[in-house]
Amino acid sequence: MFNKWKRNTVYISTMQIILLIVNFFLITIISRKYGAEIYGEYASAKSLSVLIGTVTVLSLALVVTRTSANMEEFNSSLFYTTYRVIIRNTFLAFILVIPLSNIFGRNFTYVFFFLLGFVFNEMLHVALAYHQSNGDFVISSKQIIIRTVLYGLGGWTIVFLDYSIIWIIVFQAVILTLFFIVAHFSLPNTDRSSEGLHDKKELSSAGRKMVLTTFSAALLSELDIVILGIFYSGPILGVLAWSKRILEGLYQLVGASLDIVFPEVSKLSDFKIIADLRKKLRVVVLISFVIPLLYLLLENYANQVFVSVLGEEFSRLAEMFKIVIFSLPFMLWSRINIIFCRAMHFEIALFRIVIVAAVTSFTVYFLNVNFEIMPIEFGILISQLIISLFTTALINKKINEDLS
Repeated sequence: MFNKWKRNTVYISTMQIILLIVNFFLITIISRKYGAEIYGEYASAKSLSVLIGTVTVLSLALVVTRTSANMEEFNSSLFYTTYRVIIRNTFLAFILVIPLSNIFGRNFTYVFFFLLGFVFNEMLHVALAYHQSNGDFVISSKQIIIRTVLYGLGGWTIVFLDYSIIWIIVFQAVILTLFFIVAHFSLPNTDRSSEGLHDKKELSSAGRKMVLTTFSAALLSELDIVILGIFYSGPILGVLAWSKRILEGLYQLVGASLDIVFPEVSKLSDFKIIADLRKKLRVVVLISFVIPLLYLLLENYANQVFVSVLGEEFSRLAEMFKIVIFSLPFMLWSRINIIFCRAMHFEIALFRIVIVAAVTSFTVYFLNVNFEIMPIEFGILISQLIISLFTTALINKKINEDLS
């Protein structure tokens, strides 16, 4: 058991580091080549597609992982039925892409192809769920590493050849489609005629409950860029989106190991033990404050790096990021809260509280844009603080109710 956990951890950590490096490399050359304005449109369209895609695919990869883990033998019907549900939902989502793109002021073509890539990425994870249900995250990690490197090289080639940025988005969708096909045909070959059929309604029902926490996590990552895209445009949107993407990279790198807590918390029924575990995890959040404090010491150097790497358009990035980076500890604590809510089956309550937090954050941005209460970079910090406070209040309330 320990050897498997150690091997999985090594590959997952390696995967996260490579993802961080390649994504940082790619958005750097995109920003340098196309400028802050086009990058801002690119980033905000991607964030909107993630939120649409999260609702569309219903977190069915997680449902398949959980269902497959409780089966003694591989059942291909489960996977084929899941594909059909995702494809059906995707056609419905495509109908909504045009009106939603207009409402949020985003480029329809960008959103469409980002959404297509997101859907195939989810179907890819459905295929990989068979291995993960058996506790093997090595295969999925290797696959993600290979496709990430290919995507990075392909994206760099497109930029080098001076093609439009839309071809980078299309290329990503093609890569994900090809890797889905490879992953699907790596599944065991069985006789489907002897298998029990899986009901689409049951899968959709399970997915609708599971997606509540996934959508909450997506809002944690993508909400700010979507809202910023409503209120801002031009180079300033690109600079703000860049600061959020750097923050997101740090968040994923530092917080990836926190997901290991989920299966352990799922086994606990004593809320006193759960409360004690949360107290111990606060240490992680407190330690993470070292990162923004360290950045303050290196701010002048960071400004020089950003300008030399990205160009003069991004000269304000270091100044903004010294505020934005203080969101990191609050994002980590929100992630811990979401993990606990999922483990303790508080999905519906979590979804409601995160929606309230999102509306509150939108109100803060709206007031700030109209009355110029504070510098715009404080909006990201306050937004993440609001989500952290709201989700903390929910968990504390549930724990106190049980203990009393």
